[in-house]
Amino acid sequence: MPQSLGIQLGWIDYSNEHKKKVLTVLDALSAPEAVDELGIGIVRDGFANILFPGTSTIQTRAKYFFIVPYILMELEKEKNLNPEKLLSKLVDIEIDLIEVLAQQSKDGVIGKRAGKKLKRKPSSIYWNGLRMYGIFKHPSLSIEGYAKAVTTLKREELSLINSGFQDSEKDSDDSDVTMGTGTGSFWRCLLPEENWKNTLTMDLTYNEAQYLKERIIKSPLSKDSLFSYVLKNCADKVIEIADFDAIGKTIDLPLTIKEDYELARKFSNFIYGANIRYNVILSKGENREAESAWEEWYNSNFVRNNFQDFNYMEVNQRLELKNLRLISFLRNWYEAVLNGSLDEIDSLIIAREIELKSKERAKLNNSQVYDWKGKEWLGGKLQYRFKNTSRLIEDIVKGLKGDNV
Repeated sequence: MPQSLGIQLGWIDYSNEHKKKVLTVLDALSAPEAVDELGIGIVRDGFANILFPGTSTIQTRAKYFFIVPYILMELEKEKNLNPEKLLSKLVDIEIDLIEVLAQQSKDGVIGKRAGKKLKRKPSSIYWNGLRMYGIFKHPSLSIEGYAKAVTTLKREELSLINSGFQDSEKDSDDSDVTMGTGTGSFWRCLLPEENWKNTLTMDLTYNEAQYLKERIIKSPLSKDSLFSYVLKNCADKVIEIADFDAIGKTIDLPLTIKEDYELARKFSNFIYGANIRYNVILSKGENREAESAWEEWYNSNFVRNNFQDFNYMEVNQRLELKNLRLISFLRNWYEAVLNGSLDEIDSLIIAREIELKSKERAKLNNSQVYDWKGKEWLGGKLQYRFKNTSRLIEDIVKGLKGDNV
């Protein structure tokens, strides 16, 4: 959020889980695409979760899908752990590895600038993806829940051993499941090599790249997604695509995926005009780039020929939106554009921001809150995490080519 706002944000810290949810929102807002002045984020994230499950706007490199479980599998072997100590050691190792990775001068190192002050650790950023792809086997467990479960099981195992009884049976439902402690099957992951931290890089090995690709393709929670499809069929093509809109022009998608992709693409074009107009109003007409973009959008083939036929309620139905104010805004935006009145359009956008933020905090209603003065655009055309996903795919492609051996 711009420093010029002079606003302090706070929350009641009931738990680490609540704190992480707040930090997730704040980190997401730091991504250029994710600035959400008009409350469209629920649609953006809804389609992103369908098309690119397990990803986020603050994921950087695919290697963290292994770094996090490698650390935790080692920690599971330690004795006398409680949940707090396990999580504390995890954080310490994650911080220590920042310097190791940063020395390579590679991009995508989480915490390269923040160092020990890093707030969101890789384990938090990648946990949902680890669950989504089945690398961590229990999709309902938070990382705090995992810490409690693994330490509880270790205590129970120790108690059985001390009482002279030990269950020798092991979970063998997956040949690729690994668990160093014997306390249960938490992980479905490659085992780290001995002294793996000493040779750690941001690049995937061939085995890691192949394994991550298989997990994304095979996991029940991601196997039917656009992410899975392109990894399986056309990964090389995808990493050459710079824009979400170009995916459908480059790749022949199967019908089920194509329907979601096309709905997301059309919605992006549908709402992009509102974002452009927001920037025009914000600059009081001084942003010539925004003025030019508005003319281009308003006179585009989409607005001229397809806008009237776009059924925005399909978005509501597909994502099962419950936000009545958002649905109302989409309807009013649709009608205002068709009516062609700039006054009506501008009044709608100003009213929408006030509805979301209040009159005192709305930038468009209060010049003291935000002074444009030639600053960059706020927000942009929806990409649905495609750029982040493309980087993950690029890491996998390079690893499979043996570039990182």
